[in-house]
Amino acid sequence: MKALTQERREFDVVGFGECSVDEVWIVPSLEPGAIAGKLRAHKRDRLGGGQIATAMVAASRLGLRAAFAATVGDDGAAGEIVGGLEAEGVDVAAVHRFPRAATRVALLLVDERGQRVVIESPRGASAPAPPMLRDRVAQARIVHLDVTEPAYAMLAAHHARERGTLVSLDIDHPAPGLDELLPLVDLCITSRGVPEQLTGESNLEAALRRLADKTGGLVGCTLDGDGAALLDDGHLILSPAFPVDHMVDTTACGDTFHAAFLCALLEAQPPRQALRFANAAAALKCRDLGRRGCPTRAEVNALLAAT
Repeated sequence: MKALTQERREFDVVGFGECSVDEVWIVPSLEPGAIAGKLRAHKRDRLGGGQIATAMVAASRLGLRAAFAATVGDDGAAGEIVGGLEAEGVDVAAVHRFPRAATRVALLLVDERGQRVVIESPRGASAPAPPMLRDRVAQARIVHLDVTEPAYAMLAAHHARERGTLVSLDIDHPAPGLDELLPLVDLCITSRGVPEQLTGESNLEAALRRLADKTGGLVGCTLDGDGAALLDDGHLILSPAFPVDHMVDTTACGDTFHAAFLCALLEAQPPRQALRFANAAAALKCRDLGRRGCPTRAEVNALLAAT
């Protein structure tokens, strides 16, 4: 993986990608057959979501200077997204409101074990990239992307290459255009099962090696309750998950992991230590719904010191 720029920049990390308003309903169970027929929710809530927007909230709580760039609609949901990010200290100057865009809304069903099902609103036509994207990428040490719009992620990655900004990619599902995007990526951490889907390998280590060949950078994978894996300098590192004493919701655990790993990267923590730091942050997130559970740096440090 290329080295982080040592140039002084306005932001530690800029996220460009998915944001949403999440309607969260707490139900008794999501076991097969449990949601057939009529079901009564215990509680409902509404909060900001989307993997990249949430990662920027987590980054801000961990003490990073974070900014978010995206194109949203010109509606009430967009106002909720922007206001929620501002309240968390995330710079939103590069969030572009486009009247013909559809602001993403999602329904999340969460059961008493913390497991969840996400139901996304239909995607409309692709909106244009935010006009300030190039400037924001140039002002960051890291740009963190997803594969919601691979063509626009590629545009951001090219801008990053021009300015020496490190490119981080979160892949939670295979998407068209990845073969062109992956060679521009310096850090690629996927969700569980994605390396195998992208490479056709059934073994995680073999799949990560194939993925590393595609990127030339650092690759890894979150493993849900089993922790995370990272391929560093040809060696597979496995880091176990931290136990969760009070499970409320697993939503945003992966986003929190990404933010914490980037935080550790910016601090030049060794790979195994960085994985442990990120796993600790992800475990703490489970104590509350969605991004509401994202921990502060002091909370992560306290958990690490106690274990």
